[in-house]
Amino acid sequence: MGRSVNSRNLADVQAAKAKLDTLMPNVKAILNDEIVMYMAQEEAPIAISWSGEASEMIAQNSHLHYVVPSEGSNLWFDNFAIPKTARHFKAIYAFLNFMSQPKNAAKNAEYVGYATPNREALKKLPRSITNDKQFYPDDRTISHLEVYQDLGQRWTQIYNDLFLEFKMTNK
Repeated sequence: MGRSVNSRNLADVQAAKAKLDTLMPNVKAILNDEIVMYMAQEEAPIAISWSGEASEMIAQNSHLHYVVPSEGSNLWFDNFAIPKTARHFKAIYAFLNFMSQPKNAAKNAEYVGYATPNREALKKLPRSITNDKQFYPDDRTISHLEVYQDLGQRWTQIYNDLFLEFKMTNK
């Protein structure tokens, strides 16, 4: 709708929810894990999904396509996280360093289907992967993407309440 994914304007957020309400009669489900199956088996015609899951769906059904909206969306980040309760930091950092090596980062990107930000790894990937604008969008598309911001407790609650209302009242 041409608004920021981080809007702190109540009218914008309510308008987005109203737009979703108009689309709800066409919604099969609001879920995460089952979407790969629904899409791969053509039980749903469209879904919002992560690029890695989309890659998995496309591997199962070549009729599918992954699209990053040129009008705007969120800019995604894939990462490794270290739990607060971790103990073996030497091994953790050895693993992270191993996965960051270009040849390993390239193998990982090819395997999981998520785009790699590792510039040296990009050089090691087949052009059929790096030229695929579904997963490696052009600079123009990327310029319309935003990083999710911490909106603070008040706005997070507003977003959560509206989403819950959307899910519960539109069955």
